[in-house]
Amino acid sequence: MTLIELMRSDEFDYRLSSIGELFHRRRNMSIIGFLLWYAPDTNFRRVARRQLRAHFPDRSEPVWRSTRTWQSRLAPNRPRHSASVNFLMRYMEWSCALYRAVQEHGMSQAEAGALVETIMLDAYQPVPAAFFKLSRLRSANRSTRVKWLLGMMTRDFFSSPFVHRHLPSETGVSFDVTLCPLADYFKDQGVPELTPHAACNLDYLAARELGVELVRTQTIADGAAHCDFRWKFPASGEEVTAPEF
Repeated sequence: MTLIELMRSDEFDYRLSSIGELFHRRRNMSIIGFLLWYAPDTNFRRVARRQLRAHFPDRSEPVWRSTRTWQSRLAPNRPRHSASVNFLMRYMEWSCALYRAVQEHGMSQAEAGALVETIMLDAYQPVPAAFFKLSRLRSANRSTRVKWLLGMMTRDFFSSPFVHRHLPSETGVSFDVTLCPLADYFKDQGVPELTPHAACNLDYLAARELGVELVRTQTIADGAAHCDFRWKFPASGEEVTAPEF
């Protein structure tokens, strides 16, 4: 069942009324953070400026102005893809801009990469957390929920020009990514080393929020022909307790 089909189903309509209360009572759910993910400029600015104040307490505003200058240079040549991938590309663009700006203001390459990763983890965390909680509308079984979510994400969010090769798995979900526009973008910008910080490492955050383990031995960003995603379910305890609505 696709996401659209689920939203049209009687079961979804019947249980939809509980979602508002779920957001209200689950204190670790950030509905604002989830919605802000779909406003990349606002969301990145919100998180980045907070981090810049911590790292550049006396000159955070000049550093942010440099970031905006870099972003304005990058924007005209931004790749155009599907709507969902365009959201990601906006974050990649801002990550690249900030990476350049903070190094101009004296931060080392390693420190700049770590800062971008901190910002992106903060911005992205509400997304897999929210989707996993909402997947309770689909099932109480962790493996069912995770399989559905990963299928939806590869089909509807990490869509073309991403290319996925799905593989059989007895322990979870396995697929290879054979084309990654995010890695291509940073390579084109001359900063391939930024890819793990701005993109790849977010996958481990998603695994944690879904309650599974991600085993990945290679990535396109590191020069491999493909990224091998192996999402492994817990050996036991797949049945999860339903959230208290």
